Amino acid sequence: MSEEVKAHIFEPFFTTKERGSGTGLGLATTYGIVKQAGGSIEAYSEVGTGTIFKVYLPRVEGEASSAVNDERPADLPGGTETVLIVEDEGILRNLCVRILERKGYKVLFTSGYTENVISHHGVLAEGVSFIGKT
Repeated sequence: MSEEVKAHIFEPFFTTKERGSGTGLGLATTYGIVKQAGGSIEAYSEVGTGTIFKVYLPRVEGEASSAVNDERPADLPGGTETVLIVEDEGILRNLCVRILERKGYKVLFTSGYTENVISHHGVLAEGVSFIGKT
């Protein structure tokens, strides 16, 4: 990418894609997550060659604590909150949808791509509502 483009890549809604092909939030979100963790992110790029992103996170001293919690509630509440899932990996996205549907949530799919493009690539499951972003 050019130096001019590189100067703006972490800005929210900045994109070099055609209108309707992306929101420009991916790198801005990544930047925010890395900064909140006390880290930094750098981009190295050459026009026509490619780009490398390097993420640096602070070292944590000590031992990791166990993330396993054996205490599980008998019946989880659900179906009254709003849940946003952002996942481009189909298997994970579908798993999240199945879990939420079992708990009584309505599933709504939104994308910057048109519904026609989404449905032809097998992303939009039968019976799932779609809202296109403009």
